[in-house]
Amino acid sequence: MNDHRPDPDALLAQVRREETERKSGRLYILLGMCPGVGKTYAMLLFARQRQQDGLQVLVGVVETHGRRETAALLDGLPFLPRKKILYGGHVLEEFDLDTAIQRRPDLLLVDELAHTNVPGSRHLKRYQDVLELLDAGIDVVTTLNVQHIESQVDIVRQVTGVAVHETVPDSLLDRAHEIQLVDLSVEKLMVRMGEGKVYMGERAQAAAEGFFREGNLTALRELALRFTAERVDRDLEDIRRARRVSGPWKTNARLMVGVGPTPYSESLIRWTRRASGRHGCPWLAVWVEGTHPLGETEQDFLTRGLGLARKLGAEVVHATGDDVAAALLETARERNVSQIVVGKADKRSLWKPTLADRIIAGSGDIDVCVVRPVIGRRSVRPETRGGKYPRSHGFHEYGVVFTLVIVLTVACWQIEPVVGYTVPALVYLMAILLTAFRISRWPMVFMAGLSALVWNFFFISPKFTLEVRALDDMILLAMFFAVAVSMGHLTTRLRTREIAERRRQMETDALLRVTQSAALAPEMEKGLAEALAVINSVIGADTALVVRRLDRSLPAAHAASTWQPEDHELAVANWAYQNKSVAGRFTETLPQSLATWFPLQTATSVMGVLGLRLTGGAESLDFTRRQAVEAFALQLALVLEKEHFIHAVSQAEVMEKSERLRRNLLDSVSHELKTPLAVIRASIEGMGLGDPYVAEIDTATKRLQRVVDSLLQMTRLESEVVEPQLEWCDVEELVHGAVRAAGDALSGHPLGIDIVADIPLVRTDQTLLQQALANILHNAGVYTPRLSPVSLTVRHAEQKLRLTVRDRGPGLPPGEESQVFGKFYRAAGAPAGGTGLGLSIARGFVQALGGDIAGWNHPDGGAVFEILLKAEFLATDDGACVPDRIAENPKP
Repeated sequence: MNDHRPDPDALLAQVRREETERKSGRLYILLGMCPGVGKTYAMLLFARQRQQDGLQVLVGVVETHGRRETAALLDGLPFLPRKKILYGGHVLEEFDLDTAIQRRPDLLLVDELAHTNVPGSRHLKRYQDVLELLDAGIDVVTTLNVQHIESQVDIVRQVTGVAVHETVPDSLLDRAHEIQLVDLSVEKLMVRMGEGKVYMGERAQAAAEGFFREGNLTALRELALRFTAERVDRDLEDIRRARRVSGPWKTNARLMVGVGPTPYSESLIRWTRRASGRHGCPWLAVWVEGTHPLGETEQDFLTRGLGLARKLGAEVVHATGDDVAAALLETARERNVSQIVVGKADKRSLWKPTLADRIIAGSGDIDVCVVRPVIGRRSVRPETRGGKYPRSHGFHEYGVVFTLVIVLTVACWQIEPVVGYTVPALVYLMAILLTAFRISRWPMVFMAGLSALVWNFFFISPKFTLEVRALDDMILLAMFFAVAVSMGHLTTRLRTREIAERRRQMETDALLRVTQSAALAPEMEKGLAEALAVINSVIGADTALVVRRLDRSLPAAHAASTWQPEDHELAVANWAYQNKSVAGRFTETLPQSLATWFPLQTATSVMGVLGLRLTGGAESLDFTRRQAVEAFALQLALVLEKEHFIHAVSQAEVMEKSERLRRNLLDSVSHELKTPLAVIRASIEGMGLGDPYVAEIDTATKRLQRVVDSLLQMTRLESEVVEPQLEWCDVEELVHGAVRAAGDALSGHPLGIDIVADIPLVRTDQTLLQQALANILHNAGVYTPRLSPVSLTVRHAEQKLRLTVRDRGPGLPPGEESQVFGKFYRAAGAPAGGTGLGLSIARGFVQALGGDIAGWNHPDGGAVFEILLKAEFLATDDGACVPDRIAENPKP
């Protein structure tokens, strides 16, 4: 029987994706095959359409390249001024990320996603700016050429011969809400080139003769079409899997690629990323650590490959063993891998099988895909001999070996008349066996060969010649050399393995000591100092620990730190803390920093940052040390989180008791005051307001009544008994009711009300929303000079209701725009009277209705408060909501 019920795992994954999308901004990518196909033009058309739909659109950065038809579409769109950066004696302009986040538009235009930022910017690449914008909840529309996608770089290099250095990781494209292909035929693009609409002057001629050849453009167009089709196919598969449209699905597909210290690893990683994208499955990047130490060149290749795998979204796995094929196969079986990706060797040996041959032979049911890799970027480090051992150690070890053989020869020459010529051979073997514990492989082989030659020359007849006449001496000499080499090789291998195991054991012990020092110390300060001392000794670096305060801000470095960072370093640390990402030296974010900053992140929050400043002139942070630092950072974060929870629980118990007492006191006082106030109000109405003393009493009574009402409403909010009663409401009636409820506060202010014509009925709790709006209007009347105008604008779009109140007063205190909604908040210089609860109550009522309130300063002066409420509107007879437009209120 076919099960047509939805797949629960697929539905759960879809729910998680939707939850992530709700928390972050949406990314719209306009993808093209190359410059000149009209991506920027299409982006501006998209932006103008969204502006007509009522969204607040802001142009962050748009490059028109002198195209008049593109520049014409910028008319009427608000611009974000670019930030000026001094670099190399010149003032350069760059996208202003901080101002964009502060402005918080509904849709931000950011052209050329793969652009490299000017040195001195926060991020090395513009796509990192876009990631920060998305995390801030801002929708972004951007443009991208297919050759700038990281997984397509090798194919573009093979087809066009051009190495693309400005790339965007595929993991960013996976976050895109929508990827729209901007396509143009090669013939039309060549015509645009001839008309000067792509490049101008000499650049156009150079482009036509180089990159913009018909064959290259056709290949790039195919890449763009195929990439877009693969994404559509993955979306369709997700839908079919969720609904179980046809038969069972293979849900355990998983790819694996080995990452080694070679220049071919990056090509294999990109190929695997493309394959995982086509299949819509996860993938692993496995590094097998052997006993042989890596040279600087190999370490550079390995670090770059593992960094690329991380950037492209792989799960990086660390395995150990001298047999790379066996370690990869063991990892593949443990992780349920369905396909292993390996590179095809340039040369094949008749005697020694290649890595691909050995993996295929032992793969069993696991599929093996053999790929022809292309060489990636050359290492920027100086070459080291053999790629195994640093050059600086070889000559020293060869000198030690040569000296030791001379000493042994002199000693054996003295005892040879007594013991015979065979005993020196045993002495040489013993020396080789013992020396192998101290020297590397090739110096040991040199010692074995030199010992054999010296023994033959000085001790085997005829002496002082290399001639061997007796058959038994020939056999003895051959056996001596074989045994010497074998014993020395095995001893050296055992020594290197012991060193590797000792290093891993040291890191494990250090991790345990860090945990014990930080978690079990009677005093937290002393425990953290001991933990940092352990980290310094293992990593060989200076560390700075910055632990967040209770208000989630970062203070100066902890007293246990071995170096105190300056203000610019603390700014990098604060960025790493805010964005939950590694930043600083050896990264692509603020690489000019002196240290690398790791966030102390747990499953719930970030407890601070750990700064690592390498000593001894180190030029890179290799993968092994980075893994160790990340493990130390995690343990410190867990310990700090435990201490934070203990402190938070104790504080919460105290706060709960005091809050309960405060609520009971406010509730009792406010209820006790209601009856006397009602009696006073009735007496005043009976006496009339002709007497000035009675009028003054009436004003004071109204103020006291408002205070009592505010206390009751706040008590109601904090007791969590606010349950909205949704019903169809007339927005115009709701607005005029709020104006009446604001009372005399608006009597001295010209009030302008702008409600869109024919606005439909809205389904909400009229009482709560009306009270919230009344509090905002009352706040505008009280905190602005008399006779200054107050405007109220009501608009709706995309099932959202916007109520915007703007005054012409002094505005909100800079930096305190969000604090004005706190309980009992009163700005400096506020008028006498009031409790500071009006805006807090308004936000509480709006949030109970599923909306929110924001406040900011208007560029022309005054403050702007906006209620944004998701609501249901009554449809017209044709089934569509009444069209409307959104007023342009500058909003950060």
